[in-house]
Amino acid sequence: MPTLKIVTFGHTRVTLDGQDIVWHAASARDLFFYLLSFPDGRSQRDVAQALWPDEENENAASSNRFRVALHRVRTALGKTESVFKDYERYRLSSEVLATSDVFAMQVALHEAQLAGTGLPSGTQATREALQRAADLYGGEYLTEVRTDWADTVREEYKASYVRATLELSMLHCEAAECDLAIRHLAQALRADPLIGENYHQDLMACLASVESKYAAVEHYRRFIKYLRSDLADTPMLETTALAERLKESDFTCPHQIGSHAPCARHLAQRAVGATLLSFEPDGSEVHDSLERAQLGLKLADALQPAGTLDEVAHLTLEALGEALKLESLFIFLVDLGVLRINRVWGEIPPELHPLLELGALPLDAVALCRQVVQTGKAQYAENISLLLTAEPETKPTAAGAVPIVGQSGTLEAVLAVSRPPRVGTWTVHEQALLTQAARTLGFTLRQDALYIGVPNSGRRESLPVTGR
Repeated sequence: MPTLKIVTFGHTRVTLDGQDIVWHAASARDLFFYLLSFPDGRSQRDVAQALWPDEENENAASSNRFRVALHRVRTALGKTESVFKDYERYRLSSEVLATSDVFAMQVALHEAQLAGTGLPSGTQATREALQRAADLYGGEYLTEVRTDWADTVREEYKASYVRATLELSMLHCEAAECDLAIRHLAQALRADPLIGENYHQDLMACLASVESKYAAVEHYRRFIKYLRSDLADTPMLETTALAERLKESDFTCPHQIGSHAPCARHLAQRAVGATLLSFEPDGSEVHDSLERAQLGLKLADALQPAGTLDEVAHLTLEALGEALKLESLFIFLVDLGVLRINRVWGEIPPELHPLLELGALPLDAVALCRQVVQTGKAQYAENISLLLTAEPETKPTAAGAVPIVGQSGTLEAVLAVSRPPRVGTWTVHEQALLTQAARTLGFTLRQDALYIGVPNSGRRESLPVTGR
C-alpha cells in the first residue's frame, strides 16, 4: 500500500513512497494545502474565493478550474476517495490527514490535555505529549504559501507551539529541571517575543540564577534592541529595574515561570540546608550528639550533588538505605484509604513483587502505616511484617513508618522502612534521621510515576506501575 507523508512545518514537502508528489499545476497544490488547513471541509464557493478570487464572478470558469484541480489532487494522491464531498463541503479523507505532521501535532496536544485532566499538572504523560508536539514544529506552517488564509492558519499553529513550549517550561520549572525550563522558555520567546514581557523577566531571572548574570543581561539587551528596532518601544520599568538588580549582585530566582509559586530549585536547596542545620551537636550530650550529627552529615553530604527534586529524593533514599542498613524502603502516597506506591528502594524480596505490580493496597493492610495516618506520628516495631499481613513463613523484620508532610502542610505520604533485626533496634538518632529525611522528601512528592531504586547500582529509573 502506498505510503503518504505530509510535512508542512518548516520545509513543505509531500511524498508518496518516498517520491515527491507531482501536482501538474499550482491550482492542484493550492487546493490540497487549503483543504489540509481546514480539515472540517470547505464549500466550492469557499475554495474559489480563497484560491481564485479573480474568477469569483466567472462561475463557469471558476467551476471548471475547481473540477480540474480536484481531479489532479485525487490523481496525485492515488485515490479518488482521498478527497470526498460531505454535505456540500469538500474534505481530505481521515487517512490522508493522519499522514501529516499537522495532524500528529494536534493529536499530541490533545493527549497532553487528556493526561492533565484530573491529574497533577506535572505528569510525565503530559510532558511527553507536549514534547512530541513541540518536536513536530520544525518551523512556520506552509512557508511557501503567502496568502491571507495561510497566514491565519500559520499564526494559529505557531500559537499552539508557543503554548506547548511555555507549558513545558513551566512543568520543568515546577520539577526544578532548570536547564530544560530555560530551553523551552527561550524557544517560546524566539517564536513569539510578544507573548508577554513577564516571560522575558522570568527568563532573565532563571538565567541569572542557573547560568550567570551576564547571560541574563545579554538577553535583556537583545530584548530592548528588538523593542526599539521592531516596535519603536521601550521595556517596562519592572524589566529595567530587574536588569539593574542583576548587574549589581548575586540573584536568587524568586518564583516559578509563569507563576507566583516559589522556585522549586531553591526549595530543594532549602531542604538540603534544613538537613544540615538540624544536626548541629548538643554540647550537653557530646557522644550522642556526635552520633546524631554523623548520621545527619551523611544525609546532607549525599544531597549536595542534587540539582532537581527527583535527585533530592533519589539521593535521600540511597543515603538512608546505606546509613541505616535498610533492606527496603517504600514511600506510600495516602489517597482516600489507599496506599499508592510512589518510590521504592532496596532489594525487594520475591514475595513483594506482586505488590509492585498492583501499585496500591488498602491502608488497613499495613498496620504501621495505618497507625501513622491515624496519629500523625512515627511508628516503630520489631519482628513484624511491614508491608503485608504476616504469614507464618515471613521472616522477622524490624519496621518503621514515618509521616511525610507535603508543601501544603498536610500528611500526604508515609515513609516505610525495614531491616533485619540483627542490625539492632531503632536508636533515637536513627529515628531523628528518618524524621528529617521525611521532611526533605516532603519537598519532592510527585504522583506521576513509580521510582524503583536498586542499592549501589547508580541507576535512577522511573517505571510505570500496572493497574494505577
